[in-house]
Amino acid sequence: MMAQTFPQFATPFVRLPFDLDVKQLQSELNNLMDMDWLEHPQGLAGNLTLPLVSVNGQYNHDFAISGQMLPTPALHHCPYIRQIMARLQVPISRTRLMLLAPGAEILKHFDAGYHWYRRVRIHIPILTHPEVIFGCADQKIHMQEGEAWCFDHRKWHWVKNNSSFPRVHLVIDTKGSPDFFSYFLSTKEYVSTESYEVKKAKSFQLEPYRFEVLEPDEIEELFTRIIGQFEQLDEPQLVIDLKTLNNNWQNTFNLYGHSIKGEKAYGELIKLLAECIDKSRLNHQAMSAYGTIITMLDRNNGPPIKAIHHGEVTYKTVYSQKEGRLISELNQ
Repeated sequence: MMAQTFPQFATPFVRLPFDLDVKQLQSELNNLMDMDWLEHPQGLAGNLTLPLVSVNGQYNHDFAISGQMLPTPALHHCPYIRQIMARLQVPISRTRLMLLAPGAEILKHFDAGYHWYRRVRIHIPILTHPEVIFGCADQKIHMQEGEAWCFDHRKWHWVKNNSSFPRVHLVIDTKGSPDFFSYFLSTKEYVSTESYEVKKAKSFQLEPYRFEVLEPDEIEELFTRIIGQFEQLDEPQLVIDLKTLNNNWQNTFNLYGHSIKGEKAYGELIKLLAECIDKSRLNHQAMSAYGTIITMLDRNNGPPIKAIHHGEVTYKTVYSQKEGRLISELNQ
């Protein structure tokens, strides 16, 4: 099975063609505010998250390679959000509520990790203010409550909450689908004509767990970016070493493919890459490629977090023969 290709963005920001019920979203958010939200994995001040779908349904920041994505107990309080997730008709990966405190910011950065190499993020503002500004590449926008947006997270981006109020977004990671990605190719600005109605849905599609590594054509493209940087810096021996690593990766993939049996072998190649590269010398394109490779086997994002118990709410996850996919249902 071929890996999902990351979509091409016609513009840095893409607004998805629907509006959501702000009152319902804010009502569900209100039910969750007294729960124990998690600090940012890198400790950024004023940044809190509440996982709704996570690895094994626990309260963590772990990446998809760590295990099966499952709903957390907090999602029990969010029937409308579950309906949105079902209606999107895409495999749902990490999903969180993300709070940015008054005056807080997310500094300019780009997402170079392997988890984001195959996934896009859907942002749905639930609580915000006109003075909350989101920047990506050369554009700045304010995402209004109830809208749905994606942006090209491979480009430099940042967020600043200049208001006196907290900002909360529902953020859904997904590998998408061909139909979903068709939105990204359009340069037309979305104009709302009516409110988007989300019909009641019992189940939503979860991203199935799979130990998945970079495929030969992907690793070739990433190494080409890094090699090009050091060709410009006139470092012929390092270029030779990188080409050798690239060839070794191809051979390792031919042997193991996407089998977890190859994890140690892939890990050794990643270690060799880290040892021969001074990442401070990399430009944006090369650093993005390097970051994707180097984090391919990263399972945890930040320090361990103690699981938080919020009651006996449970979900069952089953494979639906009729629908041909993994689904999650709330146990009644």
